[in-house]
Amino acid sequence: MSVISELSVPVEDFPLGRALATTPDMQVELERIVPTDTGALPFFWAWGDDVDAFVAELKREADIEAVCVLDRVEDGALIRATWASTPDLVEGILQSEATLLGVTRYEGVWRFRLRSPDRGAVATLQRYCAENDIDLRLDRINSLGEVKAGEQYGLTDDQRRTIVTAFKAGYFDDPRQTTLEDLGSEFDISSRAVSKRLRGGLRNLVGATLITEK
Repeated sequence: MSVISELSVPVEDFPLGRALATTPDMQVELERIVPTDTGALPFFWAWGDDVDAFVAELKREADIEAVCVLDRVEDGALIRATWASTPDLVEGILQSEATLLGVTRYEGVWRFRLRSPDRGAVATLQRYCAENDIDLRLDRINSLGEVKAGEQYGLTDDQRRTIVTAFKAGYFDDPRQTTLEDLGSEFDISSRAVSKRLRGGLRNLVGATLITEK
């Protein structure tokens, strides 16, 4: 039976985390891990005001052969990276046949949310990380049936919590009773990250409830 797991690793156990250590206001969004002819994880979004500094740090990483900005938006950029070799953690996820549902960087860790074929696949990933000196921690694991109610509208846990907190705090009232900065303090993230969670969560919520033609 498919399971949903939440796992965390120290920031330094992933090359993107090392680059982010020098640009702490930046956020990285990894939507999924996809193997291609040039490796895994070729594309990701970087959000914040220090895109150029972040890219400069990535270019110093021995694990990355090349990196370029493909597109810029108001508060971020789409980046393509060519890896010298598949990062160990990503290789472990691929070998375990897990699907990446989301990644969040907290102060000292990356938190990965994965859907795996069964609990044995999660154990396979844990063994891989142990053999490759990756400090992986299993924070939570549930069967797909146990979490389905919370995911019925396509929301991640962070999106759901942020929307509910914003609603209770009066963010959607007119006039507003709270600000993005206040909500950011509640979750210990930037106001930009709060805005991104709200946009992504509301997009998924509308798509799952109001859009009948696809």
